[in-house]
Amino acid sequence: IGCGHMGSAIAKALLSKKLGHVWASKRSEPHIDLPVNSKKFFHWTVDNREVVKAVDIIVIAVRPFTVQEVLMEIAPLLKKKQILISIAAGTHIWKLKKWSGGHKKIVRVMPNLPLQILQGMSVWKAAPGLSHKEKKLISKLINTFGISRKIDNEKLIDYPISGVTPAYTAAFLESMIRVGRKIGYSEKEAYCIALQGILGSLLYIKETKPHLKVLIKAVCTKGGVTEAGFKILKKKKWQATLEKALFAGYKRAQTINKR
Repeated sequence: IGCGHMGSAIAKALLSKKLGHVWASKRSEPHIDLPVNSKKFFHWTVDNREVVKAVDIIVIAVRPFTVQEVLMEIAPLLKKKQILISIAAGTHIWKLKKWSGGHKKIVRVMPNLPLQILQGMSVWKAAPGLSHKEKKLISKLINTFGISRKIDNEKLIDYPISGVTPAYTAAFLESMIRVGRKIGYSEKEAYCIALQGILGSLLYIKETKPHLKVLIKAVCTKGGVTEAGFKILKKKKWQATLEKALFAGYKRAQTINKR
């Protein structure tokens, strides 16, 4: 229910993995680049209730301020066996249960922006009403648009550190490009070199799993260019500042989720 950027990406992921028929409800026809030979498995309607009648798993992919309205609309139609998944930020399981008329099979998922290219990092928690088999099914579904981690403490889902990474990564990339331009690279050259530098480094870390401090020390050779840069960063206590920024996000999330 709801077929904006996130909802459309989820629909596309499910269709690409051939997990069955996918229904989407939206006031206007969603523009989804459907996978090959999947058109017959995708159905669009303007009626949320029609979706509920047709599926076993219902994904609520609307803005947080409309979740209550949507759930109260579909609550009378929910069947006990149906699983309700919400990706709405700041909407706790107890709220989802209350607004859905006491429905027991509820899952709260917090994905991040790369979900849209099927590279998302999602954290999720299931309400006590789900069986082990149902949790495995939910894990399989979520992993169609990236990877996931099941979290027992719902407070951690309020601030998944993966959620802020696109903005922090973009800011780092922006600085690298800016310096590249200052020393003589064209905009296109600086963007390409910096972007691949970041992407390649992340893939290298993922593949080799080095101890991060050891990797930093290995690249920061004595008298080299990386060491020169890190001397400035250490003087400015950049990591402590970055960590303070991340904690500020956590505190803000706690404030928002108390509303």
